[in-house]
Amino acid sequence: MFHQLIGSAIVRVKRSTGAVAGAAVVLLALTACGGSSTSGSAGGTTVSYGVLSCFTGRLASLGQSMLQGSEVAQKVVNDAGGVLGKKLDLAHADTSCDLADAVPATQSLLSKNVAGIIGPETQEIAAVEPILHASKLVDEFQGGDTSRDKQTDPFLFRDSPSDSQLGVAMALYAHQKGYTNAALLFYNDVAAQTLLAPIQAAFEKLGGHIVKSVSVAPGQTSYRAQVQDAISAHPDVIFTQTDAPTAAVLFRELQQANNLTIPMVGTDVTSGSDYLKAITYPVAHDHLVSIYGTSVTGQGNDAFLKAFGTLNAGQQPLANANYAYDAVISLALAETFAKTTDGTIVAKDMTQVTNPPGTACYTYPSCVTLLKAGKKINYEGASGSLDYNQYRNTFGSYGAFSSDAKGNEQQVANMSASALAAATP
Repeated sequence: MFHQLIGSAIVRVKRSTGAVAGAAVVLLALTACGGSSTSGSAGGTTVSYGVLSCFTGRLASLGQSMLQGSEVAQKVVNDAGGVLGKKLDLAHADTSCDLADAVPATQSLLSKNVAGIIGPETQEIAAVEPILHASKLVDEFQGGDTSRDKQTDPFLFRDSPSDSQLGVAMALYAHQKGYTNAALLFYNDVAAQTLLAPIQAAFEKLGGHIVKSVSVAPGQTSYRAQVQDAISAHPDVIFTQTDAPTAAVLFRELQQANNLTIPMVGTDVTSGSDYLKAITYPVAHDHLVSIYGTSVTGQGNDAFLKAFGTLNAGQQPLANANYAYDAVISLALAETFAKTTDGTIVAKDMTQVTNPPGTACYTYPSCVTLLKAGKKINYEGASGSLDYNQYRNTFGSYGAFSSDAKGNEQQVANMSASALAAATP
């Protein structure tokens, strides 16, 4: 878990046990929320946002990335005078990427009187969204859950692309490399399983074939049978996503079975530092390419990298940190435009600062200056345009990344939003 926060509160929650207990907590949480509004620091000297993600467990790297991007945005906002003249604070809570744990984590953040939520990232959105909706809080969802592609909650805004787009990007990259026969090797996590259908549909549209789909349970000491099942179908590429400990075993047994002769194409999860260390940097460099949403070149990305460097000298941003950065900036701009942190009003005004028409602006201070001058703005962020469609989803380009000998990710290919649209079934 990240322990160091800049001007932030650390919120720890006790891990729930059992699906029955989790369901009971959900009912209690919804009852407690009722229809009340948590407007967030309305009368104080600060405005607080909650960062809700998994900071422990198999996918802890997702929370680290979200927190990193949020902290960079926090500094940018505060250096420019804060939100509505108030200092921006962050609190964070750990969902462990689990539906039951997500409920008390969300309630912990609500007790901090937060004015908005950044996150979560995986299937725990199913437990979180009803609570936040009842509390009338804007939620900047960061997850790829394909069931949200046509969601109707007016408080939920997804500022990172859906897994349906990630699946298309993985298929498009494999097609561009000339691969025609692919195997799917995924662990049985719900969030990972949602990728299978979009990968297959897009790959087949591009003329490819899925010759085998293998699912594994995490945390096993051997996957020899599953590995043999996958390679016996003779794929020329393997699409994959697992947690780091599972990957360590899988890659070791792939090495023993066929010397890792089949290239692997993974997701943002496979680019995490824990994952790369688990399979070793040399193996990652030689055999794995990870696909995830990438920063676009331009003023928005330049501003993000400059601000990032002031906090993390000599480091590279974690994968997807740019999305959390844009989430914080856009929410702060929406509250500035609305002149309130009231979620009911802010949710209606979000597209007034993110969507065209309007004057393009790339930094928080420049956008605030335009708003104070009465100008309609169109924030263009580190991750690209935050142009929400009618379902409050955004779209963007994807990159293919390869690790160097020290675990640093380097972009080796790009799939533009237009190319992804053309490849989408």
